[in-house]
Amino acid sequence: MPNKKRKFDKNAPRYRAGRGELQGGTGGITKMCPAVDYLEVYKVDKTFRIYTPESLDPEETDPNMGWMSKPVADVGSANKIVARVFIQASEAITNAPLATGISKDDILRCMHRCKEHLLICEDKQKWVCKETERICQLCSKGELKKEGYHVVDFPQIDHLEEYCAAFLSNAKLTIQTLAELINKFYKTYFDGPRFDKIVKWSKKALKHNEHFMQCLEKNQPGLKFIVELRNAQEHPKDNRKLIIENFILKPGNRISIPHWYINGEESSPIHSTMVAMIDFLTAVTENIFLHCVMDNINSSFPFIVRVKDDSSLDPNCPIKYSIEPNIMMNKDNSPK
Repeated sequence: MPNKKRKFDKNAPRYRAGRGELQGGTGGITKMCPAVDYLEVYKVDKTFRIYTPESLDPEETDPNMGWMSKPVADVGSANKIVARVFIQASEAITNAPLATGISKDDILRCMHRCKEHLLICEDKQKWVCKETERICQLCSKGELKKEGYHVVDFPQIDHLEEYCAAFLSNAKLTIQTLAELINKFYKTYFDGPRFDKIVKWSKKALKHNEHFMQCLEKNQPGLKFIVELRNAQEHPKDNRKLIIENFILKPGNRISIPHWYINGEESSPIHSTMVAMIDFLTAVTENIFLHCVMDNINSSFPFIVRVKDDSSLDPNCPIKYSIEPNIMMNKDNSPK
């Protein structure tokens, strides 16, 4: 507890180092990342949080206040979302000297929330994909119960609409958090996932950074599509309603897998669209983060984004990007 006067005797238990073994998961600890209010600790397939006495009892009311650790997720550093949305960001922000007034804690909070929302999306996606595959296999084996031309107890994915709602809600929350991330870097006031407004702003505010402008403009239609799906599900109107269609028998006795669509628009398979949305949001999240950091570095020498080839990614923590000082270049990008 540097730079803070201790309320109790310096030998009080709350000021002693904590120790303990994290139970569960495979192997040892692969990564540890501060998440502002706690330390997030990873094994390849498990996430834990460790809370210090200072975070549990910030007012110092108990001299015997202890440490606490708990498992919080059955995914760890080997998970692509965990590695490339949060661990990657945590390590990058540590190495980057940001402009005055930008809070690294605020940035970490945003990236952590993005990670949490995307993990919920992934959980719902995996369930829908698993059930879709299970029922498809059931149908392909000819195990449907029939009475004449009547298929009895036609198989369905239970609670499909609830899974879709949770998925779309957290996908939209990810996009809202990305807007908040931009607010933290640029002192803007975007309220909600309106990336059309952010793109319009960028064409004036980011004239010096064409690559970032292009990134925002390129990804805005995909972000809008996700938000519109959620809005059509959450606030349906007569001409703007999300239709979620479970397994159904089509003309020609053709079995159709679950689809979703806004009425009057083209439909798409739910399970594969969910997979594509997660991949898209993961990539957009890390790209916007990297652009924001690189555009706000305050240093007398230049920094670069180093990219790993996919074949060289560590399967235990598949981080792809890092931000590093380019010691071979001057600030004006000329060789030393």
